[in-house]
Amino acid sequence: MKFQQHQEVAKKYGVGTSDWMNLEVGLNKLRIVSEFEDFGTHFQKAIKKSTICIGKENCILCQEGDKSKVQFLGWVIDRKDGNLKLLRIGYQIFKQLGLLGQSDQYKFDAIPTYDITITRTGTGLETEYTIMPDRQDTLLTEDEKEHIASLKSSIQIIENMKAKVNLNLGYDQKLEPVIDEDEEINVADIPF
Repeated sequence: MKFQQHQEVAKKYGVGTSDWMNLEVGLNKLRIVSEFEDFGTHFQKAIKKSTICIGKENCILCQEGDKSKVQFLGWVIDRKDGNLKLLRIGYQIFKQLGLLGQSDQYKFDAIPTYDITITRTGTGLETEYTIMPDRQDTLLTEDEKEHIASLKSSIQIIENMKAKVNLNLGYDQKLEPVIDEDEEINVADIPF
């Protein structure tokens, strides 16, 4: 194998790729290939990271009065490297895409049939995003269609993230209480 074939090797083995697309400062060309699903997040200043909200009823941060921030998750093709990636966006981008989908010239129902360039300017709280659609539709290749068909849904991914938070908190919200206060307890049934 020749060194000049490094890009083919990287694509074949996934070297230097990520399942997540991070919007860099400047132009970010992509193709949306799935609908986006909403979920809540909380930014924790102490660890300088966002965590997924598991729902107002079970979320400690919600119960402490920290309002969750809406985020959206979906699949895109990163046109920089041609890989399918998850993209997490905020309401600012989601709203712009919604308005674009309602326009006469770029109208779409669920998923646009053209590439989109998202321009990121600024950093931190001063970050702004603008979107620009391509003027023409872009057909997906057969290889891209195959990969898209095998993707896990955004809903499944969000549910898995919530389950991970539940495990880190030490409980599984799907479990029902195992002891009814009115029920008699058989000592032989206690596992110790």
